[in-house]
Amino acid sequence: MRGSTSNDGVVFSVARSTVLDRLFLKLRGVDIPPYAIPLSGQLRLFKAYISSVCSIPQDCANIVGDSIIILGHIEANDIGYSLQQGKSIQQVETYVPFMIRTLIEAATELIRMGAARVVLAGSVPIGCYPYILTTLQTNNATAYDDLGCLKSVNDLIVSKNKLLQEAVTNLTTKFPNVDVYYADLYGAVQTIIQQSSVSGNMTLKACCGVGGQYNYDRRRFCGSRGVPVCANPNEYIYWDGLHFTQGAFARFTNIGITCKMAKPHGHNRISAIHPTNLSC
Repeated sequence: MRGSTSNDGVVFSVARSTVLDRLFLKLRGVDIPPYAIPLSGQLRLFKAYISSVCSIPQDCANIVGDSIIILGHIEANDIGYSLQQGKSIQQVETYVPFMIRTLIEAATELIRMGAARVVLAGSVPIGCYPYILTTLQTNNATAYDDLGCLKSVNDLIVSKNKLLQEAVTNLTTKFPNVDVYYADLYGAVQTIIQQSSVSGNMTLKACCGVGGQYNYDRRRFCGSRGVPVCANPNEYIYWDGLHFTQGAFARFTNIGITCKMAKPHGHNRISAIHPTNLSC
């Protein structure tokens, strides 16, 4: 992209990437795909892009300052990889402070580059994802909440999100002239699940997939020969067990991000998306 510009924004995320660096996870027995680029690498790509479209420091700061910087949410991948590879909830909990620190350090670096509006997004409830529900499936009915999601996994996410919110509050104190927002993606996904038009136990099933209670088999992934696609994908929440359908993304955006950005608050305040407040 050297020398190119975009009026629509530039995305530096890479599929299934993590907040924590590859070495950090490797030392704890967790492998990530070779194509994944952790947050530190994505930040390097961002800096390289900015350097390619401006040469005067103040011009570069203006470009960053005129943008909305969105960080976060991908730490759900750190957690998901770890749980899939046999790590316990207690083990993964020890990674959380490092995730928070990495996110805040990245946000701080971007603010010092000139960012004036930063959104730190909380993690979604991956305890509702077909791939996690399949990996950690149990006959213990008490392990599931009223929505059919795994309580222990989502409790971990809630705890992590709370720590992130506290860190964001501290960030606003450190940079009072910067608008810093916390995006409640967890609540948005919960609302979508609760309002799902798909009947009964189909809510947590993958549209594109085969096998098991959640229509997910990592050995026969969506796109493999003989793996069917549901007839009504826009009514489903999960596409392939790891990602949302386009229909869910549309509802997700309307409930969460669009509402939030339509009513930004003034300086010195931390704002949160409240997805149930659909009138905003």
